[in-house]
Amino acid sequence: MARNDNPHALRLIDSLRKKAGAEAAKKFGEAHTLSKSADIKKKFEWAKDVCTYLEAHYEEETIVKVRKECRCNDGKAIANKLLKYLNKAESIQQFVDDFNQQESFAFLEYQTENKIVFCYPECYCACVKRVPEELSRTWCYCTLGNAEEIFKRVFGERVRVSLLESIKTGADRCAIEVEIEG
Repeated sequence: MARNDNPHALRLIDSLRKKAGAEAAKKFGEAHTLSKSADIKKKFEWAKDVCTYLEAHYEEETIVKVRKECRCNDGKAIANKLLKYLNKAESIQQFVDDFNQQESFAFLEYQTENKIVFCYPECYCACVKRVPEELSRTWCYCTLGNAEEIFKRVFGERVRVSLLESIKTGADRCAIEVEIEG
């Protein structure tokens, strides 16, 4: 019998438990297994199945909540890097410019003093990045959870994030709008 011991599967099942209940998580976990030993093709197919399942069973608001909870890390390292630039800057515009001059793993676009766009030049998702096929936007909502954690560490609890575009849905970049409220 297939096992659900892959960290991606375990995070998704836990997120479903928190956002949709224990029964929903159990049912999903029994029907959609992913083992630690899964190859890249199996991971990609599982990700497609996840999207299909979520879209068939939940409204977008719940899907976003479930996927945001599935972030792969706490964002601390990236937040610390961003804070280094923010703490030296006299404005959000200067923060964006300084970050973009020094970093290449991501880039920022200045919108206003209360809004920036956080962009990745490539897909960093270990489950899907090596398969050159597109996926539903549902899969990429996890990046919102990651971005939200990063920017809460940078700007405090007063941030709102939204997915503008993603590489796995056919865009040239992953772009997350970050609005600093308050």
